[in-house]
Amino acid sequence: MEIPSEFHDLLSSKAIAMVGTIGGRGEPQVTPLWFLWDGERVRISLVDGRQKLRNLQRNPAISLVVVDPARPTYYVELRGRIDDLVPDPELVLEQAVARKYTGGWTDVEPPGTTRYATSIVVEKITSQRGH
Repeated sequence: MEIPSEFHDLLSSKAIAMVGTIGGRGEPQVTPLWFLWDGERVRISLVDGRQKLRNLQRNPAISLVVVDPARPTYYVELRGRIDDLVPDPELVLEQAVARKYTGGWTDVEPPGTTRYATSIVVEKITSQRGH
């Protein structure tokens, strides 16, 4: 599903996404996350050993909500599933995401930590356009 152009600016902004996944007992798990909008899809970097990654490996369902901090009644929610979950040994996506938010990159994980890259296959969009 294509994301309407009216949300491209919000997805390109430095707003933080709230990402929801489904835990092992069916419970929701929501965490803030940096992300990258590449003009066609939302891409996320995931760290090995974290709950969010374990949840998505078990169940690829995901919800990502981005709220405009200047207009909290303006948001977009993307519901769907993750695409291929692939190792990112060169940290290409992680570095691109960090540059978006901070202008640079410093690895904060222990040396040798595995990261994965994926994108969201959007199946439903909900939104509020605010005032």
